[in-house]
Amino acid sequence: MATIKIIFRKMLNNRWLTVSLFLGLLITVSLVSSIPTYTSGVLQKLLVGELEDYKIEEQEYPGEFSFSVNYSKDDEINRLSILNRVEELNQELVMNTELPKETEVTILSTSPQRVRLQEELQEKSTRILSLSNIEDHITITDGRLPSDKQVEGVYEALVPEKALLDREMVVGNILTIGEGEAQYQVKPVGTFSVKETNDPYWTLSPNAYSQDFIISEELFKNDLIKNNHDLLETSKFVTAFDYTAFESSDIQSLLNLERKVNAEVSTLMETIILVEFPTQDILSSYLKKGEQLKTMLWSLNIPVLIMLGIYLFMVSRLIVHRQLNEIAVLASRGANRLQIVVMYFIEIAILGLLAFVIGPFIGLQFCKLLGATNGFLEFVNRSALPIEISPESYIYGLVAVFAAIIMVMIPVYIASNQSIIHQKQSNKDKKNHFKWYTLLIDTSLIAIAIYGLFSLQKRQKALASVMPGEDVYMDPILFFLPAIFIIGLGLFLLRIYPFALKIIYRLGEKFWSISLYTTFLQVSRSTKQYQFLMLFLIMTIGVGMYSASAARTINNNLEEQILYKNGADIQLEVEWESNEILAGNQAIAENATTEEDIDVTEEVETKEIVYSEPPFEPYTQLTGVEHATRVFTKDPVKVEAKGNTLFSTEMLGIEPNDFGQTAWFKSTLLPHHWYNYLNLLANEPSAVLISQSVSSSLGVKEGDYLTVEWDGSDTAEFVVYGIIDYWPTFNPISDTEEDKNPSLIVANLPYVQNLMGLEPYHIWLKTDPQITRNELYQAIKQDKLPVRDLKDVKPLLIQLKTSAFLLGINGTLTLGFIISMMITFIGFLLYWILTVKSRTLQYGVYRAMGFPIHKLIGMLVWEQLLTSGMACLFGIVIGGITSRLFVPLFQLSFDPQTIVPPFQVIFDPADMWRIYLFVGFMLVVGLTILVLLLKKIKIHQAIKLGED
Repeated sequence: MATIKIIFRKMLNNRWLTVSLFLGLLITVSLVSSIPTYTSGVLQKLLVGELEDYKIEEQEYPGEFSFSVNYSKDDEINRLSILNRVEELNQELVMNTELPKETEVTILSTSPQRVRLQEELQEKSTRILSLSNIEDHITITDGRLPSDKQVEGVYEALVPEKALLDREMVVGNILTIGEGEAQYQVKPVGTFSVKETNDPYWTLSPNAYSQDFIISEELFKNDLIKNNHDLLETSKFVTAFDYTAFESSDIQSLLNLERKVNAEVSTLMETIILVEFPTQDILSSYLKKGEQLKTMLWSLNIPVLIMLGIYLFMVSRLIVHRQLNEIAVLASRGANRLQIVVMYFIEIAILGLLAFVIGPFIGLQFCKLLGATNGFLEFVNRSALPIEISPESYIYGLVAVFAAIIMVMIPVYIASNQSIIHQKQSNKDKKNHFKWYTLLIDTSLIAIAIYGLFSLQKRQKALASVMPGEDVYMDPILFFLPAIFIIGLGLFLLRIYPFALKIIYRLGEKFWSISLYTTFLQVSRSTKQYQFLMLFLIMTIGVGMYSASAARTINNNLEEQILYKNGADIQLEVEWESNEILAGNQAIAENATTEEDIDVTEEVETKEIVYSEPPFEPYTQLTGVEHATRVFTKDPVKVEAKGNTLFSTEMLGIEPNDFGQTAWFKSTLLPHHWYNYLNLLANEPSAVLISQSVSSSLGVKEGDYLTVEWDGSDTAEFVVYGIIDYWPTFNPISDTEEDKNPSLIVANLPYVQNLMGLEPYHIWLKTDPQITRNELYQAIKQDKLPVRDLKDVKPLLIQLKTSAFLLGINGTLTLGFIISMMITFIGFLLYWILTVKSRTLQYGVYRAMGFPIHKLIGMLVWEQLLTSGMACLFGIVIGGITSRLFVPLFQLSFDPQTIVPPFQVIFDPADMWRIYLFVGFMLVVGLTILVLLLKKIKIHQAIKLGED
């Protein structure tokens, strides 16, 4: 108990340091525990979204799991007994998933039987079925529900409405099923239809049972099969899980269902088992995506975790430094090293336990922050992620606590072996000698980072492992190496910084003011005191700049790929009227038998297809449309020049002025602004722009002529006015082995239509960002415009922004920077407050000597500039260098066939200003607090302190 009192007394006496240490532990646990929480939440959201898409595209319920068992393969079993065992097994498996169910159904079926209607043998066979709880999912359209018992030796049944037509019977007819002694009489007493169209109960349409008779489940099991086991042929068990409740932790148990069914049923009998799980591949892919996302989050948080480790080490070192005398006294009075370490361990363990309890809840708030990001330090009002604290979060938090305690205990362990004599001797002998061997640490870190940089550049093809259509995988090395580089280069600059200060001091020794002279002496002689703080600032700003550049580069490049591929905000395919049905009616030719028919066929086949162009003006006047243009696309076309021919070229017919105002294009992709190329087309109707591949394949250049034609068109001659590498929607990088050289020709649309014929074109729209898409879509409906297909870039951009990849990148980098700024600000204030308090005597003496308060403030400002200010400058320089070196490596994580436009490193001044504002705010607030503390120093207090 005495030890506990001593520990709490120590914590109260050093409450600010204790609170700072606790904050470091709390932030560490919160950050680490948020990783599994966020991963689970974002994957659940994306999984449910993908399952919704599957439901729409495939018209199947995505949560369905079913398996069928055939009983006819094993003659030695009691089929009814085995059926009961399989039913129990199904209930057990479904219950073990612990997932809510939308519905479930058991379908029992006899083997196919012959049917007699009014003593006439029908060729069609039938089965007797039972569907559990069918009465809850149907509407009786004629007749009634069948009885649960035989009525005068007849089995009453339900049939779909279609069955009456197929079997040419009416409700109430009695049919004889089976042959010989195994004959049964069945009477359909009612017909039905589905109660709800989207009911997952109906894995098959009711019409699929039009050849069968459905009796009650109780009658099927307790009467029909009980008296004749051999009639039972199959049982099918269908469970429709509520897919909206799927979580990452449920995926593995769902994927194990098939294996468990096969293993358990196979032990009961020899049979054929058919398992149907339509979304199994989707769920399997999410296991891999979950691991990739978790790895990416760890890699993104590496710099922050390093900073937290340094912070905890620094605070622990400050605590130990302030208590060195106390530790020495305890050691001198007989306390051994273990007792001293245990006492500090208990103190830190108490703080760690509190952090462990509270941390995951703060981590939950971190996850909400991650889900609201739209870019680096950009937030939007977005629906919250479905997140909750999982047991895995506490496991991660516990590991973080242990790791943090070890980091904190290192300075304690080092200081715990010093007696009063050792402590006094170490203070007396302490000198600020530079140790050259410490440069090996810095240069080694820089060398490792540079080696990794060159290695990644050489392995570019190996790292481009993302296949088209898959989520992007981010290699953790892309964040680990920059962190090492920033630390290494930062430490290196901090090693040589004192020498630079001494040189500057010597150069102006005779000219410096008293404030600056004193500051030079203080900083140059006490560089070790500032190293932790300066390293904090260097890492915070350096990592912040790298994070901002990385996030902005990834976001912009992915957005530009979508915009470039789509060409404009919206592409419309419009319905055109034509005589194509007459001209292309091959059925007439195939069925022609007489000479007259042949003559008619020849006349139809030779008739030219004529299109009727729909009005274009209504599209330009749509609500929310700023500009519209017509774009004719033809692929393939035949191009000839200088005796060479290309057969698979794509042609774009455009109206230069409207196209320039409507299409999206990055002007830096071409040697000149792309408007200059459009002006070339506008000046000459027969002018064309050709891709570099056309120029090299045909051997043509500016001023040469070429001819173009395609099936069903006339031939036209064009003159080359420009050679381009990129154009809206044109991908110069081949995505197939057959098409190794994509090629493009851009021509004037009116010229193409006049000489080569009028054919359907697309309409591209540039929309007003202030108008919602819903308003635009409603306008299209109200005007009854004949739109066949629509490609909108906005849903693609929203899908991109809400993807697990970008949410993880933007959210984690933003959160990491905010946490870095937070702990740096805390460390900054803590360090300088303790520094000012430790110099109370020094500042008091200065005041007693006649130093005015403004000169003391000047000394403090200069000290801030030479330490914190220079650290910020170092951070800016190092962050810029790191971004230039390492951000281009992110293109290695993308499919090279989709990197159009080419990958470009982006520095947004707005991002940089956010970082500068954060840093400026920290320095101004910190300096203000220090000045207030300085003004409170009284001369008599300093003199009394000196006497003590």
